[in-house]
Amino acid sequence: MQTNNETNSGIEVTVLIRAKNEAKDIGKTLSVIFSQTYKNIEVIIVDSGSTDRTLEIAREYPVRIYEIRPEDFTWGYALNYGFKRANGKYVVNLSAHALPLSDNWIETMIANFNDEKIAAVMSKNLPCPDCNPFDRRGLLKKYNRPRQEIKGGPPYIFSNYSSVIRKSVWERVPYDETLTYAEDHDWAIKIADMGYKIIYEPAAETYHSHNETLKQIYKRAYVEACALKVLEYKKFTVLNILFDLFAGSVYDMLYVLVKRDNIKWFFFAPFRKIVINFARFKALRADDSGRGAMRLFNRQ
Repeated sequence: MQTNNETNSGIEVTVLIRAKNEAKDIGKTLSVIFSQTYKNIEVIIVDSGSTDRTLEIAREYPVRIYEIRPEDFTWGYALNYGFKRANGKYVVNLSAHALPLSDNWIETMIANFNDEKIAAVMSKNLPCPDCNPFDRRGLLKKYNRPRQEIKGGPPYIFSNYSSVIRKSVWERVPYDETLTYAEDHDWAIKIADMGYKIIYEPAAETYHSHNETLKQIYKRAYVEACALKVLEYKKFTVLNILFDLFAGSVYDMLYVLVKRDNIKWFFFAPFRKIVINFARFKALRADDSGRGAMRLFNRQ
């Protein structure tokens, strides 16, 4: 279903926002988008079944809204759905809870497309101020690097939480809609094999992290492990699952103490590792690609 503005011609950049129950953040995100120095944009929202005020808030801005059925959702499907309806030469992929930190965020990323072989640009992912210490540690380590072409992998640091893609490249290589996770890693590998480049631009910064419940952590870990198994990026074994469960728990607990973080994270750490590694174990034994888990994930 489409609402609000009709399609426009002459658009250079489409900002494609994926959303579901994002009332807490979508207003802030849209406010930043419409305050950008780069003005030749359109904004599309692909919503997969919000039941809160997400769409009500979004309609306060000049956006086009499309609604897809929750049971049809995968990240690849939602992205392809939006790309097909995008008018821009470049498409910004943005999670509804990802918050750009400057008013020249789009301009900074678009400036990198000075070579036809550059297929995509991704911004720097910073943990939100309230991020848990474990994700904060991983994000700061992963994205602590200068501007560069992203090479090597898997895994790639490329992510669709905040990136810009040349639409003509997507037309050659759309996202795999069957994957339950890691559609961005899969896409990055395919286009690199075709000779295209992806640029990491640290001057374009975005807040993006999750503080999830144990139930949400389980769902995310399961669909991720299923996708990695299908793509053969990482092979989980009972041995490395057990190692991460015990050694990882101890490491995380010590990390909380060393960093003098909130003591609640000390007690949360082992439960987090139990949930993550139980999800990996279930995925290891699963005889499908995780679509059943994806349906469960979509109901959250």
